[in-house]
Amino acid sequence: MVEAVENEFKLTTDAPIDEDLILKRLSGYLDDHGIDYSEKVKSSEDRYFDSKDMELDSMDCILRRKNSSSGRIKLTIKRPLTNDSGMMSRREIEKRSDGSFEDLCAFSEEQFPGIMIEEKPVLVIRTTRHDFEYDGIKLSFDICTYVDGEDTKDFHEIELESMDDSTECDFDRIGIVDFIRTLGFDTTVLSKFKRGIVWKSKNSF
Repeated sequence: MVEAVENEFKLTTDAPIDEDLILKRLSGYLDDHGIDYSEKVKSSEDRYFDSKDMELDSMDCILRRKNSSSGRIKLTIKRPLTNDSGMMSRREIEKRSDGSFEDLCAFSEEQFPGIMIEEKPVLVIRTTRHDFEYDGIKLSFDICTYVDGEDTKDFHEIELESMDDSTECDFDRIGIVDFIRTLGFDTTVLSKFKRGIVWKSKNSF
């Protein structure tokens, strides 16, 4: 089991965009600032779980099972810490999983004793992620789809993330957050899941 503090800026858009152009602009910005980086592309299906009464959501917490394209399955719990200056900071706890619901429930019980998790996921998010990693920082461009039964919604997100042991983190030394805003993305302090729940509730009417 791994525990750390996740500090990140999140920027998102629902508008249609040229994905190849965004990737080119991001890599070009890093090149122009002399940043050495590595690139990775991966995909995943994230299933989010909660109790019948959405007790975790009411605490702004999430419980997620990630099935990645590599075949690995990972469980994640995130607890909110602060949203100061537009930066989201959350305590993140992760562990590898065998993919069973029993393993998910045991993991949840350790952090949220007494809360009964429903077997059916509350929301599913499918993501293809393009990562640029440099100096302990991860810049990610996510091509995402919310899934709720037969209903879907596409959106895009860019994250600038650093894992640390506290919320005292200044990792945007090259000013890339302001640059990303010029690409048509808006800063948000709401997680993908939180925004997905809003979409799901509106979609049910």
